[in-house]
Amino acid sequence: MRNEDYIKLKGFKNCYCDGIACAIGEFVDVYSSFDEQELLDRLSGEELQLLIDYAVLKNKIAGVEFVNIKVPSAGLGKTALDKFHLQGNEVLSARLMPNLSANNLVGGRLILHVEDMLDYEEGYLENVSDFCGRTETPVMITIGDNLERVGKLVNRYNKSPVEIVEDFGFLDRECYLNGLNFLDKEDQKLLMEYKPTLILSPRDDGEAGKGAINLFNFIYNRLKFVFSNGKCYNIDMLGEAKLALVNTQNLMYSRDLIKEETLLESLQSESGEVEIPLDKESKTSCLFDFRYENKQDDLQKQYSFYRDRIKEILNKIKE
Repeated sequence: MRNEDYIKLKGFKNCYCDGIACAIGEFVDVYSSFDEQELLDRLSGEELQLLIDYAVLKNKIAGVEFVNIKVPSAGLGKTALDKFHLQGNEVLSARLMPNLSANNLVGGRLILHVEDMLDYEEGYLENVSDFCGRTETPVMITIGDNLERVGKLVNRYNKSPVEIVEDFGFLDRECYLNGLNFLDKEDQKLLMEYKPTLILSPRDDGEAGKGAINLFNFIYNRLKFVFSNGKCYNIDMLGEAKLALVNTQNLMYSRDLIKEETLLESLQSESGEVEIPLDKESKTSCLFDFRYENKQDDLQKQYSFYRDRIKEILNKIKE
């Protein structure tokens, strides 16, 4: 809905946010020296909750109304989402599946994440698929983000990444796929038969030095895609869409291949509201150049409080 001064949208949807990386990324380089397990081992449950609260608060300030938040243990995400009145799910490593109780599954707000299919022992992925089918738990699988890992998967299973996911039955579940940087055209065609949700993290990919994704191929193949900040601590959902657009234009050596409305549809949640000012003097659309920030005083005060506390926690660990 447009007028001459702004465009009014629903709140943004952030379909994968690594809670720990998002919380501490402004203080620690999560792509090099950061050892997540070492950090987790040295933090109390209260401190871990504080980190996840901060990540969810940053989503709130960025205009996000729905977020799938990756957490190190069950319950942290639900608590933070409820605290800041956001919709979404907590994303939990599939390695923690044996530790889940019936209470963790109540309310359907849990997604199991298979971060790397190479890391799981024989038989475990079948168990994850069976568990997701039996409990109707959605699954998220990282495939194709690293060319070396893709090669190792092909050598181990003698199949492409999507064929492997299909064989384990994950595509018959409610399935999300991320890490799609090296997904070839044949795998994309196979995905057309199942219609999973594809999660794109352009800024995270860029910071991690991964390959850019050609968004036009997904649109051409009528695949459903959504956006996420991934491990980026600086949440900017319009910025994610802009980078995806620029990457595609560069790969295709062409402009005007992707409609603005297509990207907006992938960005928006079912609730909330954000207003994006329009530059009436500009002859071209500048929608994705704007960075949205909720400047309510109470949110800004909480942001400052959490930021100071996290700095104290990290400084204590360094001592």
